[in-house]
Parts: sequence; structure tokens; C-alpha cells
Amino acid sequence: MRLLTFPVAAALLLAGCVAFVVTAYSEYRSLGELTRQENVRADALRTQVLIGRVYNLLVDLETGQRGFLMTGDVSFLDPYEHAVRELDSRYAELKRTLAATGDAQSQAFGRLDVFIADRRVQVEQNIESRWRLGEAALSNLQGWVAGKQLMDEIRGEMERLDSLQQKRITDIERAVAQQQERTRLLAQILPLVGGVMVAAAMAALWVERQRRDVAERALRESHAQLETAVQERTRELTGALDRIQSFAAELDRSVEAERRRLAREVHDQLGQLGTAGKMLVLSLGRKMAPAKEALLDEMLTIADEVIGAARRIASSLRPPLLDDFGFAAAVQHYVQGLERQSGLVVVVDLASDERLSSEQHNQLFRLLQEAATNVLRHAQAQHLTIESRLEEGEYRLRIEDDGIGPGPVRVDASGLRNMRERAVLAGGRMDFGPAPQGGTRIDVSVPLQPGDTDDTSTGLAHAGIEKEEGWDEVSDR
Repeated sequence: MRLLTFPVAAALLLAGCVAFVVTAYSEYRSLGELTRQENVRADALRTQVLIGRVYNLLVDLETGQRGFLMTGDVSFLDPYEHAVRELDSRYAELKRTLAATGDAQSQAFGRLDVFIADRRVQVEQNIESRWRLGEAALSNLQGWVAGKQLMDEIRGEMERLDSLQQKRITDIERAVAQQQERTRLLAQILPLVGGVMVAAAMAALWVERQRRDVAERALRESHAQLETAVQERTRELTGALDRIQSFAAELDRSVEAERRRLAREVHDQLGQLGTAGKMLVLSLGRKMAPAKEALLDEMLTIADEVIGAARRIASSLRPPLLDDFGFAAAVQHYVQGLERQSGLVVVVDLASDERLSSEQHNQLFRLLQEAATNVLRHAQAQHLTIESRLEEGEYRLRIEDDGIGPGPVRVDASGLRNMRERAVLAGGRMDFGPAPQGGTRIDVSVPLQPGDTDDTSTGLAHAGIEKEEGWDEVSDR
């Protein structure tokens, strides 16, 4: 069972990251808490300072009046007057500071208010008595005792307030020490845990990488074996396809050779027999002249029909112009018959076919025949255009009609498949589809044989047609 997988490594890495995040958050919380504690400690220290200042002002109040009472020197009243001016404001500030910290000490300040007010009254009375009675005022021992008791009460309350602030400071310092200790422990433990988890995750990822490398090597080896098998199979299929194409081409050449032989036999045998019969009928007619025999005319008509049938059969099997003058001449002759038989208006504009091989002549002509047959059967067209041009080392033939256009191709339709196969046998390709202005367009491209390009028109084809037509006339005679 695989334990160190990528999900486990990801979980460890995530846990390590969480440990680092918790450490950072703890440090942040600790810093915030320490800042708060430090602020409280600073408030307590400020309160202690205010307590000391208020107490010092009370001491100045006491010592100023005592010095004046004992010596009668007015200069001793300076501390007293300063204390009188500052005491109220400092005392009120002390109250506000303690109230802001949440420790108003209402009872203590209630007592202090009474004590300080009474002592100030006593001090004022003592100073007034010294001004009025002089040194005789020193004999008032009861006033001295009452004043000392009040100062002791005031001193006790101030010391108690100071001790409370000191206790707050001590508690805060102890809490700060504890917080720092907790923070130190977390700062040591959590990064260590996070580091261990990250290290474990990296180890898991390394192990997983090793396993992936092994799997990738095995996959590459399997791919190489599969590629070798595919290449071998492709070579076998390519060889088989080449053999099939070679067989198809050889079969087509054999069919064409047989067509050529049959056309020759039909033309030579039936044509010669028809011509001989016609000559005999003509000779017999001359011998019987001036007598007339109706059967002789009928026999002469039959002989002409036999000669014409032989010529048509031979031409349909293998047009003589295709072997003697090439594709363009054969097309011109074929189109003439097509127009006579179907009523189509055919426009022919063919480029020079001198750089086509005999095999290409034959395949293009058979492809054209198949296309024209499809037009007659299905297109319901009125016009047919056959044109070609030499372009980029290719002979490009276009057959276009103005019929209803291509419909759904039937599964058992063999005409389109035959045309594609003939284009391939000619070494080229065929595109079939709708024409821009409606109807159907067939584009065939075959490579030209090496040689000089000749873009001349079809003058040689016309000459061939004239020669064939002349040959037919000789045969008729």
C-alpha cells in the first residue's frame, strides 16, 4: 500500500504551513497583549508619579507653614503658595487618571478630600495666627498635634494609593513575564513542528517524484515499443496500399488495353464486313443497272447502319483520338456527341495536355465521362463547362454545371468513388461540391510531367478531330 503519496505530502506541507501561520499569529497576539500590558504599566507609573507630586505639594504646604511659624520668615511661604496654586489641579488630575484606569478609589478620595480640606484650613489658620500673634502662636500645642494627625492620615491614604499602583505594576510585570515565556515556548515548538512537517512533505514529494520518474521511464519505453509497432504496421499497410493501388492501376490498364483491343476488333471486323457488304451491294446495283431493285437500297441502308454502329461501339470502348492526340482532342470529340445526344450546351476551354502521361490522359477522360454521365442523370442542367489550366506544376481540370447542385450522397453510390479513385490513379486529387452560382463543381488536380510548359490552346485537338472525322468518312466510302 502506498503511504507516501502526493495527497499525504500535500497534507503534511499544509500542516507545516498552518504551524508557521499559528506561530506568526501567536507572536502577533503576544505582541498585542504585551503592548496592552505595557500601556497599563505606563498608566500605573504615571499614576504613581502623580501621587508623588500631590504628596510633595502637601509636604510643601506643611513645611512652608511650619517654617514661617517657627521663624516668621516670609520666604518660607513661597513653597506654601506654590503648593496652594498647584494642589487643586494636580489632585484633580490624579482623580481623572485613576478614574480612566477603572479604579476610581472613590472611598479613598472621599477621605482625602476631607483630610486635605481640613489640613488646608488648619494651615491657613496657623499662618494667620502667626501674622497676628507673632511668636505667641507657637504656644498652641493642640494645633500642632491636630495637624500632625491629619498629615499622618493623609500620608497613610497616599501610601495606600501608591501601594495599589505598585501592586498593579508588579502584577503586570509578572503577567508580562508569563506571556513572554508562553510566547517563547510557542516560538520554539511550533516552528520546529512546522519544519518537521515540511521536511516530511519534501521527503514524500521526493519519493513520489522517484516513483513518477520510474513510471515515466516505463511509459516512454512502452510508447517507444508502441511507436515501433505502429511504424511497422504502417509500413505494412503502406506496402499493402501500394500493392492495391498498383493492382488497381494494372487492372485499369488491363481493362483499357482490352477496351482498345475490342475497339480495334469491332472497328476492323464489323467495320470491314459492313464496308465489304456495302461495296458488294453497290457493285450489284451497277451490274443490274438500269434496273432498280428496292431490296438493294434497303441492304445499302443496313450496311451503313452496321458501319455506323461499329464506329460508335469502337469509339465508346476506346476513342481513337485519346491514344493518337491525347485528352483535349478526345474531349472535343466526346463533347460533340454529348451535345447531339443530350441537348446540353457545353463550353470547352482546355489548356495544353502535352505534359500529361498516357495514364493521366486515360484517367482524366474516364473521370470526365463519369462526371458527364452524372450530370445527365441527376443534375437537370442546361449548361456544362469544361475548362483546364496549368498552374503551379499541376494540370487543373474543372467540370461545372448549372443544375440543382449536389444532394445527399447515397451509401451505394459508386460514381463519386470511382472519380476519386481515378484522380488518385492519375497521381492527383479531386474536390467535389456546390458551384458558387448553383449547380455542381468538380475540381481535379494532377501533377505535370517534367518538361517545358505549353499553355497553347487546342488547335492540335481540332486537327485530330478533323482527321478522325475524315477517317470515318473514308470508312463509310
